[in-house]
Amino acid sequence: MSTVRASLAAGAAALALLTAWTVTGRAGRPARPQVTDARVMAPTAARTGAYFTVRNRGDQPDELLAVRTPLSASAMLSRHVYRDGAGRMEMLDRLAVPSHTTVRMTPATVNVMIQPREPLRAGRTVPFTLVFRHGGEVRVTAVVTPPGGG
Repeated sequence: MSTVRASLAAGAAALALLTAWTVTGRAGRPARPQVTDARVMAPTAARTGAYFTVRNRGDQPDELLAVRTPLSASAMLSRHVYRDGAGRMEMLDRLAVPSHTTVRMTPATVNVMIQPREPLRAGRTVPFTLVFRHGGEVRVTAVVTPPGGG
């Protein structure tokens, strides 16, 4: 019987400590991704890039795992890698979004490659869903901009 009491006491103590840790704010805020500045470059070829600014206001890091849009069969996270003066595109399976950090996608860094199913002219809007490991799904509307119109 003393083993049962000891186990119950240990469990109650652990629960009390975890509750105090959370109530005092020491557990931290969960990842809270916010997506702004959504834009798609008007295609000049079969594929084009979509760009977002992702801000994580939480105390925990997060990861962008996927991006979807109904206007493309696929949306692939990619980054540009430069070595010895030459650049190439590298696909990513996720994009880290550290806590209290803003990640800005640009044509020279990270972007989302899409292959539009129909013409995208400047000024049109395109719906996107960004899927985060901890922050869930964030829906945003991107505006199509002319090449170089960033």
